[in-house]
Amino acid sequence: MSATPSEQHADLIALARGGDLEAFSRLMEESQPQLMGQALAFCGDHQRAQDLVQETMIAAWKSLPRFDGSCRFFTWLYVILLRQHRRALGWFSRRLPLATLEQQAAANRVEAATTSAAPNPEAVEAELLRAMLTALPARHREVVRLRFYAEASEAEIATALGISPGTVKSRLHHALTNLRRMKEKMNQLRHGAH
Repeated sequence: MSATPSEQHADLIALARGGDLEAFSRLMEESQPQLMGQALAFCGDHQRAQDLVQETMIAAWKSLPRFDGSCRFFTWLYVILLRQHRRALGWFSRRLPLATLEQQAAANRVEAATTSAAPNPEAVEAELLRAMLTALPARHREVVRLRFYAEASEAEIATALGISPGTVKSRLHHALTNLRRMKEKMNQLRHGAH
């Protein structure tokens, strides 16, 4: 009887934790598309996103012996990606305010999506959602991204961020409430403009 995909994944993780670079490479190949998508959402720039994913992979390799399986492997990787992004933003924020960097990246993406010859409505909606996420406080944005992009459970998010499950629920509730309000306001502006 052959191993299930989750058993194979667990085997790869065990091998990688033991120092098997080939097993680690296979895990990274599986995770890279999702990591790249998240890095692009963070950075808004393809080159910076690639750099962020590369830094995440290096940090993951170094941290792999400490992976304890208390959350899914991708959730663990996502938290490393988030920390690497914060570290990079910390470097930039000493030169420019953090809010300015994130808001400018979001504004650039929305402008690019809406000013093309034939804007794709789905692309415009995706960019508007990214812009709304950028407007959330960082602690709310992290929980939303972990829950809906990394598909982490509330317990996994709590473990990954070192907060209580109740705090996760509270932050998620506030974030979703704020996103709904922003969406309603955008809809009012759109329909009021016509």
